[in-house]
Amino acid sequence: MKKSKSYIKTLDRIKVSNLAGRLIRDIERIIPPDTTLFHEAVIIAGAPEATQSLNYLPFNRQVHADGEVTTTLSLVVLFNNLRMERFFLSGFRERISRLVFKFSFNVMDRFIKAIRLDHRLLRIMATADGEFSIMGIVQRDEVQRKRFFKRRCRFLHPLLLIPVADPASRTYLIEFERRQTIGKIKIPLVPLYRKGPPPAHE
Repeated sequence: MKKSKSYIKTLDRIKVSNLAGRLIRDIERIIPPDTTLFHEAVIIAGAPEATQSLNYLPFNRQVHADGEVTTTLSLVVLFNNLRMERFFLSGFRERISRLVFKFSFNVMDRFIKAIRLDHRLLRIMATADGEFSIMGIVQRDEVQRKRFFKRRCRFLHPLLLIPVADPASRTYLIEFERRQTIGKIKIPLVPLYRKGPPPAHE
């Protein structure tokens, strides 16, 4: 029988630091990470309390430019993996959450609600090899050119840093991120974006 995990103590900075370092390495699939910036944000926040489902991180942001594509990443939330199975929304709370989710303009809240409505994802987090996971928000701005025309597009999606090793779980995490992608197109002459299609799946 598998031994249950014990919870990280908020003040156990060494353990928090070690797990954060493992998770931050996975940012490399998005951009070369500023590991010092992100590591410091996690250490300042500390792990959630044993009775908390999540803890918010202090402001952090890395901008990475590659040609006509600019990627901005912020790590925003630490999740307490040991509470994730109780984090699932069902029944009346699920119906209300889906209604709010539909009209919410707060991207972080939208992504957190999406996680809470995905039982398989929460199960992956609950059985992960570590006491907490990290969610970031990725913003990718790119210029798309077609003959004499160009348009500026913006794509937003969550980044899930969860301590899992099995290929099936990792594939599901990436698919979840892709499904949550919000696409926008810049309105000419004004600094505003309108809703647009998500990027084509590569």
